[in-house]
Amino acid sequence: MTYAGIDVGKEALDLALLRSASGEVRLHRFRNSEQGRSALLSLLAAERPHRLVTVVLEASGVYHVPLLRRLVDAGFPAALANPYQVAAFRKASGVRNKTDRQDALLLARYAAVYQGRLTRYATPPRVLAELKEVLTYREQLLTRLQQVSNRIEAARWKSAPGCGPVTLAWLEEERAQLRDLLEKAEAEARRLLQIVPEYRVLLAQKGVGPQVAAAVLAFLPPELWGKAKQASAYAGLVPEQRHSGSSVRKSRLSRKGPALLRKKLYLAALVASRNDPEMKAFYHRLLASHKNKKQALVAVAHKILRQLMGRLKAYYREQGREALVA
Repeated sequence: MTYAGIDVGKEALDLALLRSASGEVRLHRFRNSEQGRSALLSLLAAERPHRLVTVVLEASGVYHVPLLRRLVDAGFPAALANPYQVAAFRKASGVRNKTDRQDALLLARYAAVYQGRLTRYATPPRVLAELKEVLTYREQLLTRLQQVSNRIEAARWKSAPGCGPVTLAWLEEERAQLRDLLEKAEAEARRLLQIVPEYRVLLAQKGVGPQVAAAVLAFLPPELWGKAKQASAYAGLVPEQRHSGSSVRKSRLSRKGPALLRKKLYLAALVASRNDPEMKAFYHRLLASHKNKKQALVAVAHKILRQLMGRLKAYYREQGREALVA
């Protein structure tokens, strides 16, 4: 059987092929271009007679998306690895050096070890891909709007040297444009969310508003919906324990996965810890056990996500299926 690991970069794709019977390893490099991706798929097609079991990639910004789509369209058993689990596997394997080729080989070995637990990647519904793009753009607009508003405020108080009436007028015009774009982005997000039935399921959770529900649906892969443990790991809300002999260091979040999803869940935790009696009691129990406020809020965010996944699991059970059908 053959296992493939692919390390994706902006310019290059590093492929490692591992044959389990002989332990033979072959390493190849291709350009991350249409021609390079075609050559990589041709090489993988030649491995099919040798029982190509799994092709594992790790998410790399947007650079892995074209290749992943090509793999799925061609019928290859592709899996997108959880960054947190790959990092843990690296530590367990004792791998210290980090190069593109070594990363590809690590992913191939990861595929061989966890072949029975990997979920075959399915292209998410188009509505979710569009929702993710709209929400990302909305956050960028909010950041820019805050920057422009701060600049205008500083100019009005004469604390921004060189900002004359003309510049101030331009800034105010830009702010108006940004607000208009923000309104359009929010309207489009609302339109897309009405197409996804899971949106209403998530909104039933206390402390969860439209922004939180939208972030969960947009940034959490659909194959993890309803799976609390895997979703928490993907979101980076699982603490890493650091113990070595007599040395004990505080645990910390892995911070793997989408930062925007963690941000929205943290905001949900702030609301829930004040207004939801159950979460408020949970939050204060953590404080009483000597957790600081930030640690307690992260724990509340973790619990909210797990409860949301529980709601989705119950919803799918009522529908007579195990998970989202794309």
